[in-house]
Amino acid sequence: MTDERGSAAVTVIVFMPLLVALLAGVIELGALRVIAARVSSAADLATLAAADDQDESALVATGKLRLPPDAVPIARHFFAANLAQIASHLATTPETAAAEADVIAFRDAPAIDPLTGWRYDRPTVRIAASVPVRVPVFGALLLPPVVTVNVRTASAAR
Repeated sequence: MTDERGSAAVTVIVFMPLLVALLAGVIELGALRVIAARVSSAADLATLAAADDQDESALVATGKLRLPPDAVPIARHFFAANLAQIASHLATTPETAAAEADVIAFRDAPAIDPLTGWRYDRPTVRIAASVPVRVPVFGALLLPPVVTVNVRTASAAR
């Protein structure tokens, strides 16, 4: 008979680093999904705020909803303000991420978005952004330590 005493302990010692790395990667991936959802929500809220800000004089004069001339800066401001809540997880500042976002206000409807091909039947604000997010555990696991979260969202005036 062979003596197998201690083989379980050796197996655990050999596989423990792999199990810890796998667990850390899964936890970091879950955290990344939460951050991606927060970035998406930040863009959604920014387009809603910009689309909700109507040009009141045009509404009174024509009876039609029209976006104000400052709809794009409003969307950028709210996008940066909403990203500020997760700034510690971003690889850039919220202001830089908002400034680099592709924000367009489609004031006249119908309109076709040249980036997405989406058709808008009402005045609409669209944000398409690529936000770099830090994932330090991925870096420790020899994966890229920064992941880019891409979002596209649009909100129309109703």
